[in-house]
Amino acid sequence: MARKVEVNRESAVRFFRLAYEPTDWVAVFLKSYDSGRVAQRVGPLSWTSHERFQQWLRAMNAHRFNVYVSVNAVTVGRRARTRDAIGSVRHVFLEADRDGDAVLARVEARSDLPSPSYVLHSSPGRVHVFWRVTGFDCIYVERLQRQLANELETDPAATPITQTTRLPGFLNHKHQQPHLVTIDYRDVDRRFGPEDFPAVRPTPPPPLVPPRGVHACEPGVVERARRYLASVPPAISGHHGDVHTFRVCCRLARGFALDDEQALAVLSEWNERCQPPWTAVELLDKLRCAALYGREPVGGLL
Repeated sequence: MARKVEVNRESAVRFFRLAYEPTDWVAVFLKSYDSGRVAQRVGPLSWTSHERFQQWLRAMNAHRFNVYVSVNAVTVGRRARTRDAIGSVRHVFLEADRDGDAVLARVEARSDLPSPSYVLHSSPGRVHVFWRVTGFDCIYVERLQRQLANELETDPAATPITQTTRLPGFLNHKHQQPHLVTIDYRDVDRRFGPEDFPAVRPTPPPPLVPPRGVHACEPGVVERARRYLASVPPAISGHHGDVHTFRVCCRLARGFALDDEQALAVLSEWNERCQPPWTAVELLDKLRCAALYGREPVGGLL
């Protein structure tokens, strides 16, 4: 008989106390992989730490809802986790969805990286790495996270400032066997600044591959991309929408080799179904990141 895994009632509240400032607002998201249902709550730290709110999270988790929280703080009064709603950068964050121990070894071997503030274990072999920080703006921290994700072989799609992490103390129900999300606290008192990390390199030139759009003049390529996207589910906030949208952009910018104008036109109808829809600026940023950092072969879907 499998051993019953139970939630840790103190772990989530301790994480809120250590990972954020007392006056911060955070976004809490819940998702059932069984039904596809999602829920979100955004509010002050004092509210999300309250026992009544924690009881609700435990009840939802008992019904196989996974519990997530925003990595960074939301602007006071905002009720979303969109890019423009992020008010303060609280962490440099990396997510390793495989070979967690090897990733941690690579981090520790880097003389130009401080030791992580804490490491969250979401399931066997998977870790989320945090550095508590101050003095970062949103654009710079995303560029740093993309650079580190590339160097340390972590998930490049988990680098936007809107990223979520699992809330410690609750059960991960993504797989059949529940797994208790735990966290290893290290130096939680220190806050690191940009000067404690490697300098962000200038954006590299595009790789030496056929330029995007060279095949788009062939009859039907844009229409094929549009038909493909019509069958793709929309991005939903709290439902790994950032990762999903990045992968969609990789398909368009690299797989179909569309240029920015063509890709934005194809994305327009799909974006109307997203909850909430992305702005044109956000989509353009994701397309350019996909073109530079995506792993899909350029023209691979042609």
